Amino acid sequence: MNHLRLIASFLLALALCACASSPSASQKADDGHTAQSDPVETDTRKPGTESASLSPLHADGTQLLDDQNQPVVLQGYGTFGINSKPEFVNENTFRFLKEEMGSQVIRLAMYTAESNGYCTSGSQDELETLIDKGVQAATATGQYVIIDWHILSDGNPAQYQGQAKDFFGTVSRKYTGNPAVIYELCNEPNGRDVTWPVVKSYAEAVIQEIRANDKNALILVGTPQWDQAETEAGKDLLKDAGNMMYTVHFYAATHKDQQRQDLSTAYEQKLPMFVSEFGITEASGNGALDEQSGRTWIDLLDQDKISRVAWAISDKDEASSIFKPGTDPDSPSLSDLTEWGQWLRKVYTGKDTDDDKDSQGTSGSSEETAELKSGDNELEVSLKQSNTWQSDGMTFTQFDLTLTNHSDQPVTGWSEALQFTKDVTINQSWNGEISASGSSVTVKAGQYHTTIQAGESVTDIGFIVKSDGVVEQK
Repeated sequence: MNHLRLIASFLLALALCACASSPSASQKADDGHTAQSDPVETDTRKPGTESASLSPLHADGTQLLDDQNQPVVLQGYGTFGINSKPEFVNENTFRFLKEEMGSQVIRLAMYTAESNGYCTSGSQDELETLIDKGVQAATATGQYVIIDWHILSDGNPAQYQGQAKDFFGTVSRKYTGNPAVIYELCNEPNGRDVTWPVVKSYAEAVIQEIRANDKNALILVGTPQWDQAETEAGKDLLKDAGNMMYTVHFYAATHKDQQRQDLSTAYEQKLPMFVSEFGITEASGNGALDEQSGRTWIDLLDQDKISRVAWAISDKDEASSIFKPGTDPDSPSLSDLTEWGQWLRKVYTGKDTDDDKDSQGTSGSSEETAELKSGDNELEVSLKQSNTWQSDGMTFTQFDLTLTNHSDQPVTGWSEALQFTKDVTINQSWNGEISASGSSVTVKAGQYHTTIQAGESVTDIGFIVKSDGVVEQK
């Protein structure tokens, strides 16, 4: 008799669950091109995670909305390249960001070319496993997760279009129906010939791969000039792409009134925008924090209800890392936050870290690094002009630097002086300490390339100069 009662109770429970899981008409969005389709049978969410509590997201006009058509403004944090900082793809770190730092979304930045890139020297199997670990860790902590195809030195996304199609085909099959997963197709397209039509053609091809598996997933598409040519996209929108938005990036110490005006112009063009990377340092990721410009940016994003993701979940010794060097990813604390991390916490949560961190103790972390010996040989220097454009009566020119150590000794603490035909000022720079005086530009070893090993070539250092006319190297 007891067995019969148990069986009857079990069957009744199954019936009730079946009824509860059937979607009602009111649960389906009815907003034209962004309407949500009926739920698919495949559910990639693991039991016990919090992804079930996350609403499917869709863009309508300029706004990101949930499944009840209510505006959503996500705020969160992006990893440094998972290729070089895999230890921070960590559920404990993500949970700290959620509970202490106001995070709602994690961006997984997977470099495609440099730093053991997915399309060059990296292990694709290991990187795909790391992406899956990141997706599971983010959803386990109740956060959305952006899978970021992080092009940078390979500025034209079409260069690895075939690999991108295969990758997004694979992950979109794997995560079909998971409302937490967002796909970002191309971080910061850049280069002389990388115009919006080039990026648009690439995006159309990759979106087709995703839509073959998932009709409703949110897709983010980058714009040229390091995600700062959103107004060009606004003049020629993607067609039949479904649920998608365009990405904008800024670093507040470099990008100020002009870039803010561009964002406002794109908003007036009814462009759905998502800031998938930002900081308040210089565009290089280093330099002093410009809190005033940063606050102006945040106010503008709040005004237009634009989501934002801060760079970077890292303990690298640079101004744009939110953690101090030596932070343990398994047990981060408020005492581990850099000045940038503390600023973000206050902006995201309204909490002043100085008032709270004493309660967590001062675990501290060592910032000592081993002293490296320098070689005696000079480096071979190659400078390439890769892009030039006009803006506000000024000429902007991008130069990419290659340094090759032909000696049999590592070279440390190097410095190179470059001469140009005109006086210049530095507009942006990356992966080195770069300064200008008159027509001379000095490039010094930054934290990222302090030592260049014997036989090694470094190709990801570069800068953009501003001048009153065409400038060339002497």
